[in-house]
Amino acid sequence: MNRREVIAGGAALTLAGVSLRAAAAEGKVFVNSIAVDDGRVWIAAMIGDKGPYFFIVDTGGYMSMIEDSFAKSLNLHKMPGRQGIGIGGVSDYSWYNAGTVTLASGIRFPDMLFAGIGKRLSPDAVGAFGAGLFTTYDSDLDFVKGEWRAYTGGRPNFDGLTKLKSRFTDFRGGQRIVANATVDGYEGDFLLDTGAPGEVLLHGRASAKSGLWNDTQPYSPLPVSGIGKARVHARLVRAKKLAIGPFVFENPLVRLSEPGTPSGRQDGVIGLQTLERLHLTTDVSAQIVYAAPNNVPKKTIGYPLSGLWLEEEGGRVSVDDVGTGSPAALAGLKKGDVLGSSMPDALRAINGPPGKQVVLNVESGGAKREVRYTLKPWL
Repeated sequence: MNRREVIAGGAALTLAGVSLRAAAAEGKVFVNSIAVDDGRVWIAAMIGDKGPYFFIVDTGGYMSMIEDSFAKSLNLHKMPGRQGIGIGGVSDYSWYNAGTVTLASGIRFPDMLFAGIGKRLSPDAVGAFGAGLFTTYDSDLDFVKGEWRAYTGGRPNFDGLTKLKSRFTDFRGGQRIVANATVDGYEGDFLLDTGAPGEVLLHGRASAKSGLWNDTQPYSPLPVSGIGKARVHARLVRAKKLAIGPFVFENPLVRLSEPGTPSGRQDGVIGLQTLERLHLTTDVSAQIVYAAPNNVPKKTIGYPLSGLWLEEEGGRVSVDDVGTGSPAALAGLKKGDVLGSSMPDALRAINGPPGKQVVLNVESGGAKREVRYTLKPWL
């Protein structure tokens, strides 16, 4: 299923709908169309009698979110704000009461609250639904059929599924879904987050303890951001194995947050590129997750092929980090080298497909030189 089909399903909404309370009393099963596209899970919803609009399904979010300017355009009722906490630190949020929000199945959420965000998570998405979508009623997240199924009277059985070592955790008035996982022998608790790109991320504390953050291992430097305004220094490395219960994923790309950066309560995050290869089911009464393999093939995940992190200060563009084993490192570039170009020109020069020839004018210690290398994968 693609995004067009999801929004088409939303356009067919019956605005009468069914409230969650009434649905629970009747024990109904609601089937809502979802689509995985552009590294996101998409779902359509109406706000009042307007829409349908695209939302992202973000199981790692303890709150649902909506873009501030979009909320204001609909004249949603603004409420006193509060703080949100994420990878990038602490941010202040406005809150909006959207009234009744209706999904394509007809299920209605009365008095739906959203935290306002200044920038959309994706250009086409007006907001995101958090983990509450899955922790309120037993739910299936079926990436093969493209469905989120809500069992308002409880799922009749969990046949054919494997119970994961997992739990729901309370966080700032909401809930998150956490499961035990192992990355190259390092065992920890990981947030199950369909809103996170990539396969797996280790927070700063776990990056240090796992031993994966070391200068001898090949890595690509990259920034990581989320809730909060700060960008966190990070690395992308190739691990040997990720295991979630009995389910093993070979050679995952792992994002490592720099040791010493905020770590939160969990050791890391299992992202969409891993989760979409499993059928996931929540058991709300036990507050755990079940899973089964779904035979969805692993997708190729790209990364910047130069291995450089650049910073700009006072109009000067300099190298802030060079990934071990990268084409840039093999060409002799080092931290502190100054590039003789603007940041936009430098980024255009160092990025591109495999096989592109990169030519940079570099100054180091007062001496100027020309550096040449060819872009290629190295992780």
